[in-house]
Order: sequence, then C-alpha cells, then structure tokens
Amino acid sequence: MNLSMKKPQNQPLIPYVADDAEWKSYQHALERIPKGFDVPMVIGGEEVRSSDRMESIDPSTGEVFCTTQKATAKDAENAIAAALKAKESWAALPVESRIQKFRDLEQILHERRHEICAVTSHECGYIAMESSGGWAEMMDFIRFNPWYYFQLNRTDLGDGDRETNTLKLRSLKGFTCAITPFNFPIAIGYNLPTVMALCGNTVVWKPSSDAPMTSWMLIKAIQDAGFPPGVFNMITGPGSQTMPPVLSHPEILCVNFTGGFDTARNISHELFNRETKRAHFPRFVAETGGKDFLVADKNVDPWDIAASIVSGAFGRSGQKCSANSLVLADKRIWPDIKAALVEQMKAFKTGNPLQRDVNMGPVINRQAFETITGFIKRGKEDPNVSLVHGGDFSSDKGLFIEPTIFEVDADRHELLSVEIFGPVTAVKTYDHVDEAIDLIRENTYRLTGAVCSEDEEFLAKYVPILAELAGNFYVNRKTTAAVVDQQPFGGDGASGTNYKAGGAWYLLQFISQATITRRHWRTHRDPGIWGWAD
Repeated sequence: MNLSMKKPQNQPLIPYVADDAEWKSYQHALERIPKGFDVPMVIGGEEVRSSDRMESIDPSTGEVFCTTQKATAKDAENAIAAALKAKESWAALPVESRIQKFRDLEQILHERRHEICAVTSHECGYIAMESSGGWAEMMDFIRFNPWYYFQLNRTDLGDGDRETNTLKLRSLKGFTCAITPFNFPIAIGYNLPTVMALCGNTVVWKPSSDAPMTSWMLIKAIQDAGFPPGVFNMITGPGSQTMPPVLSHPEILCVNFTGGFDTARNISHELFNRETKRAHFPRFVAETGGKDFLVADKNVDPWDIAASIVSGAFGRSGQKCSANSLVLADKRIWPDIKAALVEQMKAFKTGNPLQRDVNMGPVINRQAFETITGFIKRGKEDPNVSLVHGGDFSSDKGLFIEPTIFEVDADRHELLSVEIFGPVTAVKTYDHVDEAIDLIRENTYRLTGAVCSEDEEFLAKYVPILAELAGNFYVNRKTTAAVVDQQPFGGDGASGTNYKAGGAWYLLQFISQATITRRHWRTHRDPGIWGWAD
C-alpha cells in the first residue's frame, strides 16, 4: 500500500479544570449551543425529518435541550436502502483511500473538541473532564483504528511449494448496524459506526435517544469531511420502532451494540432467528454491563484505596459499565478505608456539571433516577445494610443523586449482585479472601475487576484467580479508565462478547478474510525445454 503511517500517540485530556484558556474556550462553546435545535436524521446524505418529534431533556435542569425525530419503520427501511446503495463503491475504494478519509475526519473532530464536549456536558449532564475523557478516547479510536487496519492489511502469509499466498481483507456483504448508548455518547457513540465504515462497510446507526445532538455532531463532521452519501445513515427514536426492520433484514451482516444485557439477548434472538432466511451468518458484537469489583487486602494504603473507590464508583455519576459498584474489603482494614472514604467525600461536590468545581452531575433521565433511588430507598430500610455516606436525592430541578456508599452484612443481596448503573456502591467485608472470590463467582458479569495489596505473596497467589473473573483486570488501581491500545476493553459472561475495542483484533469482527493462492509451475506433457526427454 502506498501509504505512510506511524503508530499514533494517545490523546491527552483537555485540562479544563487546570487550564484557564481551555476553560474559557469550553465556556464559549457552551454559549454558542443553539436553543431549540431540531436534530435531523441523515439518510443517504440528506437531512430527514419526521412528523413526530422527541424531546431530549437536560438532566441538570429538566428543560428541553433539543428535539429530534421519532423515526418510523419506513425511515429504517430507507436507511437500509441508502446503505446498500452506497456499499459497492465504498467497499471498492483502496484501503489507503478509506484511511485517508478518516484522517480528514480526525482533523475536524479535533478542531471541534470544545463544541463536542460542551454539547455532551449539557445534553447528558457530564462534567467537563468526563466529556473531555470521552472526546480523548474517541480521538484515540479515530487514530488507532486506521493504524490497526493498515497493519492487518500488511499481514504476510507463508509461501507453499512453488506457490505464493496473500491475505485479502474484504468488507462484509450487505450492510451493518450500530446501536450506541448514552453513557459514552462520544467515545462509544462515535467509535461503533466509524470502525465498521473504516473496514469498507456501510452503516445504519441508531444512537441513544438521550444523546441526539451529540450524535448529530459526528454526522455533521462526516459530511464536512466529504464522506460519500449513504456510508453513514443516522436514524433516531425508540429502538422498538426502528430496529425490527433492520434486524430482520436478510442482508444485515453485523450489529455492533453497547447497552443492556436484556436488549443484547433480544437482538441476538432476532439475528439468529431460524425463521428469517439469510444467505450469511450475521456477526454480533455486544458490550453490556458489569458488577465491577475491587478486592482490598489488609496490606493497603487506606487513603489510596478510598481514592480509587471514589473515582471508580462515582465518575460519570456511576453510569459506566466499568463502575466500581462492589467493594470487598478485609475486615481488618475496612475501618480505616471507611474513615478515608468519609473524609474524602466531604470535598466531593454534586451539582450543575457545567460548573468548574463540580465533581459529579445528575443521572441521565427520569427512568434511571427512579431505578437508582429505588435501590437507595430499599438499602436505607434494610436492617442488614448500613449507610456509610450519602443516600440523599432530589428531582426538583435536575436529577441529582448524592454519591451513596452502603455496607452490606449479608451473604446475598441485590446491592452485591445487581448492576445499579448509578452512583451507588456496596461494601462487603471478608475474613478470608476466598469468601470474596466465591461472591464474585456467583455474579454472571465479567467486565472489570481490581485487587489492591502491597503484599507480593498475596498478589502472586490471587491475581491469577481473580483475573479469570474479569475481561479487564487491574492491580492496585481503580476499575475504570481503560485506554485505547493500552487496555483493549470488553468482558465476557453477561458482560458481552469480549471482542476488545481498542485493539487490532476488534476490527476482525467487521472484516471478511480471504486467502488468494497462486501456483507458479505447470504440468507439461513432455519434459524439458526442447520438448523431448534428456
């Protein structure tokens, strides 16, 4: 390939809290967000609006942030048709041409960094540094995925006896679909559709209804980068209306999904329904949830462990699939960790995420608020549960829940096993670490986990055991903040298909591999150059 590519470097976060100039740029971007914006769908390169609208509510204020389209089954069918129409010419482009187009997109997404972060903070209730983290991770995906793709296309196969072999990485037949969540609307929301298009596929994209403007900003950047119409087709609205025509279509070849476990199971059922006639086996890439654990040995620094818990449990209001919602601590060290947690939470501020000194904003929507506060109410009434910190919540203006830490004195409890997906973490103490391991094994999630100890003998014995119970496992650090190319991310069990976004292997799910073998000799009737035998 006539292309020069060096391995990318990871994108640093935008230091909004520490850098006055960056904070000023962010504030300017917030001021420029249009009021009453109606987010269109984009199908075949054209903006499409429907007769019905949906409101995207700012979870910090309860006010309408923007409106978007409530797509119909017909809109979904049109998006499929546009994707199929664009497929042949997009897939036929040389690999280097598609890579270069993504380098064009990279520049636009970098230039619009403050606008993207501002919209996400406002629309989804994330503090500036959380939005910055999502943007930086997205930039890593946009840079590393083309480099991975480049390296995969340079794979050398061995030669046979008078034969040479080459590997051809083809796009999948038909079209692909991306279904993306609210909690990482930039990092995951932008990565899922773009990585499939990079590999030569065309995409029907259904982003979260809680992040339509954030999602539209990617489509706008794609248009401004000059991508052909139909490569990306964004439809908005409830999945119950938009997804049936997509999932039942005979030419869908892959669904790339991040969301809930039950939804993933439903998608899988539709894709592999025996009654649907298909010429191909569809691919299904899923990342779902987690009940992510941190095991604390008695030989730890309590202040350090407390800081890891606070950051891992309450970043992005606990709305991370990797959030540390389960702490298993040695009884001998728990009182000291508990004291450190209480002390550190005194400086933790929950409030308007657009303010510079706030550590955590609201949760995403009313349904999430009711679910999370239901766990808190039941925990506060349970005699087997004691409140360590927090427990307050209010929805008078915004959907704010105080970071909540419970200590559970029971072997089995919903706080120890259910993914809450909010700012609630449960602590269970143990006499021997085997008790913690047994509890973790009872959970079906296998996403992230951590163990903390200064005792190397302890780590040597238990890291191999605990590492089997998580797709991403950490030693002496928190359960969140995987970095592209450093910690490719994903889990198995009820946490997903574990194809590891942020690594080269992930791209193989969106590629059809072919080998081409050429023989370099012939069988002749008469041997010898002159036509007769020697």
